[in-house]
Amino acid sequence: MPSSEKIAIAAHLHVLLRRKTGRVTDTEWMASNHEYAVEVARFAREKAVEDNHPDLAVWADRLEEIMATPEPRPRVPLVQLVTEAVKERAVPAPREAPPPDRLTPARSIDTEEEVYPESGFIESTFGAIFGDSESHRERKHRDPNAPRYVKSLR
Repeated sequence: MPSSEKIAIAAHLHVLLRRKTGRVTDTEWMASNHEYAVEVARFAREKAVEDNHPDLAVWADRLEEIMATPEPRPRVPLVQLVTEAVKERAVPAPREAPPPDRLTPARSIDTEEEVYPESGFIESTFGAIFGDSESHRERKHRDPNAPRYVKSLR
């Protein structure tokens, strides 16, 4: 049985028990836990006999009956079954080599030590990519004996 039917029967029995006996139950737990449902049904039958409420016994029987039926397996669409079967049997396709024009290596960028070994910073090469003539200007060499200021101002 679908869980919605179990919850509906549990909710109906819950309302009857609350109105006729004052007992409050948990409908979701009753619909999902077999032991709890059996105990609630036992209590409902007991109160049906003691207080002369035959409808409690009827709904207790319905609850036990629906809890005894096993959950049906969820149906899987045929398309999904076929797709999974094909994926299991499929042989991975061999990887093809990329076309020859993609095999050219990317232009390597020199590290700052190779370009400017005397500086801790690298000059921008943005202009050199687009043919800017200003990128070929000469760099002034720093006097190695001159004091360097790091993280402070003069």
